[in-house]
Amino acid sequence: MTPFNNTSSGVARWLMLATLLVLPWLHGGERYWEQLVIAGGLFIAVIVMLLDKRALTSLPAGTLLILTLFGVWLVHTLIYLVPIPMGMLAWISPATYTWQNQDPSQQFGYLSLYRQATLVELFKFAGLATLFLLISRLFLTTGRIRWFCGGIVTIGTLTTVYSLINFATGGAIDWVPAIPPWDFSWHQGIRGTFSYKNQYAMYMVICILLTAGLLIDSLRRERRTLVTPAIAYFALCLGLQLATLLNTSSRGALVSLVAGCGFTAFLFFLSRPKLLQQWLKPKILAVMVIAGTLMIIAFMQSAVYQRFSEQKMEDNGRTLLRGTVIRVIQDYPVFGTGPGTYPFIQHKYKPLELGNTQMSKRAHNDYLETVATQGALGFTLLAIPTGLLLMRLFRRVPASPLTGLQLGCQAASVAYLVQAAIDVNIGVYILPVHFVIVLSVGWVIGHLLYTAPAKPT
Repeated sequence: MTPFNNTSSGVARWLMLATLLVLPWLHGGERYWEQLVIAGGLFIAVIVMLLDKRALTSLPAGTLLILTLFGVWLVHTLIYLVPIPMGMLAWISPATYTWQNQDPSQQFGYLSLYRQATLVELFKFAGLATLFLLISRLFLTTGRIRWFCGGIVTIGTLTTVYSLINFATGGAIDWVPAIPPWDFSWHQGIRGTFSYKNQYAMYMVICILLTAGLLIDSLRRERRTLVTPAIAYFALCLGLQLATLLNTSSRGALVSLVAGCGFTAFLFFLSRPKLLQQWLKPKILAVMVIAGTLMIIAFMQSAVYQRFSEQKMEDNGRTLLRGTVIRVIQDYPVFGTGPGTYPFIQHKYKPLELGNTQMSKRAHNDYLETVATQGALGFTLLAIPTGLLLMRLFRRVPASPLTGLQLGCQAASVAYLVQAAIDVNIGVYILPVHFVIVLSVGWVIGHLLYTAPAKPT
């Protein structure tokens, strides 16, 4: 198969990359208007792509199935905005009926408790499905998918330069100030172009793992040359990203990074026992010990080590937050309160100990919050296509020029899923966007290796 190559496809690629370039500088997509701007940019890119009549031909096998499943999920979200007779609403969601039955003369109600928030979520969700289609169609060669990931890495690295300068100077070029009430000093931890440093730290984790994957592939291609421009560039990016992550003082992101790397390495060596024996040679072990020692020394000089020392693994009220979201689920088990509505309804369920802080407005567990807002039905409809994407990403394939990038995507997906259980990835649009990027890149890599597997290298 030869991917189409014309003006519309080229323009669509650059429009998508330009949208992703802007995204980190809009607080990662925290405000509604920022989220809609990014979703709009993706919509424009896909419209330009569809100007070519062959745009939907020769898609990777299974892509239409994934898009159909995402479409079912979007239709489910749309139902929350459709007027429903109050009698039917009382039958399918009694708690929603009680919430909305303030006027005895009211004849229709909605599954969403706050329709404006759900409408924004609908556009955001559609943007994620659009992103999957764009990547699955526009980057169907080894060179293009590597080029695209290099662009993602470069965008992330630009924010590290900005962050490290502000960290060293106390905010001398604070061009993207945090949205109140977030007011942490730059010396307390790097927050990048975001408001909440834990979310920026998770963004760095994804960039780190993609960069590491690209670096591994570059090293494997250039075995006779220790340093090439590509190797030097990705090594520099990786160093900047690691330095930035360690000074975010985010414990959860670091734990997620270790979990992602550990799980991926375990699966990799489990399927390649002979390679594991080679890695256990004394020389390689000695190099690993030296590298590990240097990393520990660097870690001990970082802001995150200081936070580990002072706070250990205190949950900062997360147990109470999870208790709150569970009470919401008990009242709205099937359909939830409506996508995007949790910050607007949580105050009726949370204990007084949590106060009225910005942190307490989210569940800090994306799985529970998704069930609370979309119900068990919506959660299942989202889990099915996500699970299929993960299955292809983790499918074992022969060694290839993209093995490193595939491993990076695997580790990034695990790290995201771990962090989603302990923090609030869905609070900014950039993290779900990059999760879809990782899954989509894995989908394309799986397609490339399945249709034309490379010889082991």
